[in-house]
Amino acid sequence: MTREQIYTAQLKDLGVYHPAFDPAIRTLADLERDHQRTKKAWRAAGSAYDSDLYPVIERQRRDILAHRESLGLTPKGLRRLKATSLVPETSTAADARAGSPVVSALMASLQSQAAANAAVQNEPLPEAAHD
Repeated sequence: MTREQIYTAQLKDLGVYHPAFDPAIRTLADLERDHQRTKKAWRAAGSAYDSDLYPVIERQRRDILAHRESLGLTPKGLRRLKATSLVPETSTAADARAGSPVVSALMASLQSQAAANAAVQNEPLPEAAHD
């Protein structure tokens, strides 16, 4: 099972999965793979804390944690998602597999806003007032 599949399954079990999260899930998996490669190179170089690789490892850890929190894969991130009502307390794994209705409604709203913004951007600009 790939990391992406593991994270998708975890999100479905938590009741917070939506297909719109797939790019963020891929990014998280890529970050973790890069982190593993960097740690392997750091160990091969002697595991010195004053190595140029150690600050990279620390930054990768922070990035991974931030991505996990944004997806709700940490207790803090999950509490935040539930507190913002994006994920109702009563959501089930079955709801998540079908796509959470709350998240689906949010996505529909965002798509309509994006369409409205695109329409505004395609309108000709009003002529500037002359002094």
